[in-house]
Amino acid sequence: MSRPNRMPAAALRLLPAMLALGGALALAGCGVKGPLEPPPGTALGTPGPDGKMPKDTGPVKPDKPFILDGLL
Repeated sequence: MSRPNRMPAAALRLLPAMLALGGALALAGCGVKGPLEPPPGTALGTPGPDGKMPKDTGPVKPDKPFILDGLL
């Protein structure tokens, strides 16, 4: 007589939770595409530590909310 193997049944019960967690972690890495924002209270017209003026990045794009922003 062989002993029944209960490991596959336990793994099958955990599989949906593991897939949901993996999907949530993958989506958490998504962000806003574009250059980094300067720290609050800094002026863009002042030269940087290397003495060069920062270049203009163009017009500011309006923030469009995304359905999954609440997860971030």
